[in-house]
Amino acid sequence: MRRPHAASLGLVAVVSALSTLPAAADEPSLEVHLQPRRFGVEDVAQITVRVNEPPNDLTVPNLGQLVNLEVVAGPSTGSEFSFVNGVASRAQTFTWVVRAEAPGPASVGPVVARAGSVELRAETVAAEVVEGSVAPAARRGRRSPFPTDPFADLMPRRAPPRVELMLRHRFSTDSVVVGQPLVATIYLDSTVSSLYDFDWRQAPSYPGFWAQRLDNPEQVSPEVVEIDGTRFFRYEVLRSVLVPLKSGPLEVPEVAAAIGIRGWGFFDTGKLVERSAAARTIEVAERPPAPAGFAGAVGNLRYSASVEPTRIEYGESAVVTVTLEGSGNLPLVEAPERVPSCADCDSYPPEEVNQVEVDADGIHGRRSWQVTLVPRTSGSLELEPVTLSVYDPSAKRYRSQSLGPLTLTVAPPPATPTPVVTPAPEPQPGVTEPGAGVGAADEPGPTWLWMAAALLIGVAAGGALTWALTRRSKVVLPPRQSDQSPADRARELQVTLERWWLDARTGSRGRELEGEMQQLRRDLEAVRFAPGRADHTETVVELESRLRRLMRRS
Repeated sequence: MRRPHAASLGLVAVVSALSTLPAAADEPSLEVHLQPRRFGVEDVAQITVRVNEPPNDLTVPNLGQLVNLEVVAGPSTGSEFSFVNGVASRAQTFTWVVRAEAPGPASVGPVVARAGSVELRAETVAAEVVEGSVAPAARRGRRSPFPTDPFADLMPRRAPPRVELMLRHRFSTDSVVVGQPLVATIYLDSTVSSLYDFDWRQAPSYPGFWAQRLDNPEQVSPEVVEIDGTRFFRYEVLRSVLVPLKSGPLEVPEVAAAIGIRGWGFFDTGKLVERSAAARTIEVAERPPAPAGFAGAVGNLRYSASVEPTRIEYGESAVVTVTLEGSGNLPLVEAPERVPSCADCDSYPPEEVNQVEVDADGIHGRRSWQVTLVPRTSGSLELEPVTLSVYDPSAKRYRSQSLGPLTLTVAPPPATPTPVVTPAPEPQPGVTEPGAGVGAADEPGPTWLWMAAALLIGVAAGGALTWALTRRSKVVLPPRQSDQSPADRARELQVTLERWWLDARTGSRGRELEGEMQQLRRDLEAVRFAPGRADHTETVVELESRLRRLMRRS
């Protein structure tokens, strides 16, 4: 029988401890108390081991060495829970009753409690044992030496009320489809409110389900209900949101708990009773074959899509966002395989924004997937639509949605200036160059041939020089600013790369250089859109050198 030392805790605190309400930030700790510290050989003492913030797999502590002490009862266990100034705390106690073997010093410990790989240890606690008894007669224990209450005739007491306790496991529905959320609630119905303890004998589990246990409110007030003409106090012990992961009959195992009931008089020390809720079966139906674009969304959910901004400069990026919102199995939905895009756009893996809540009403909120697009062409681009699907359990069918088309306008790149070539002046017929020798007229043939050849060589050299200067002007990179970030410099280099490639791809070496150009483009974009925009100064310097070498090779 459980001792009444925890009677003041109340069911409110104990039941709240069964939820997943976050505990205090303190680490688990161990306390050992031996009371009283001075007692007689005819008396008994009590060893209480208290584990604060106990782990779930805590075992019964080991008392270590007992010097001049022997255990006569125990251990009995108790649970404590409190919520003060927004901080929750839990504790579990183990109590032994001991007596001394002879007068003299006595001690217990060191005490060790283990939970998996965690070990808690407390130092030895000492006491003094004397001859006879030092405890007042009225405090030697709560157990009465009389078979009946000797004061019953003088002070008649009201008969204790009839106590009925029932543990109930209820579900919002007994028939669902794969992926459809439902709510499971465990209630404790009692005809009395004088309850002081609650310990799971068989904790709830939900095999075959995705389960999210909910936090109990800070204060739990029982609801008064009537069952078969009897008035009960109904306490909500635990509530969970479940999502079935497979079809067929899924069995929810039995749950069982021990509940402490306070006594109704000085000679009534209370009692501990056990109650259980039978196993339940949930019928889970399979969904019909899914259409294209189904990513696992089940419930009252809807997709939407947008692109921001709708107008960008050439070489810049836009973000396409696909959002799924409503109530349903949001945490289990996969990212869409496709989003609105175009053939001449490079894209990056989606980044997710999660705003999902799980509460007594189920699962609701929104999830968004953001995809970065970098167009390789300019003009008005139509991002092709995609079709996504949601299964509606109430209608027992799939609902398909077409997202798009979306329009993205890309401004053309600035035009590259065309170099102006000044042609060499043509010689005028009949005009004699100054300084020409008189003897030149005697040999007209060879002289004119040499002059024509020189003229042709000069024109060719001028054209080659102009072509070389033009080609070099195209590979000149924009100067770097002193306060320019690596991401901004990468964007500037990518714009230069794209402008150069407009002409270089049609050249004789365009096919040869295309693979290297594509790799350089991806590396520049990786710096531009790097998560957190880390410092890529050295990386940008290396990419700038690669771009300069690539453009010279063309």
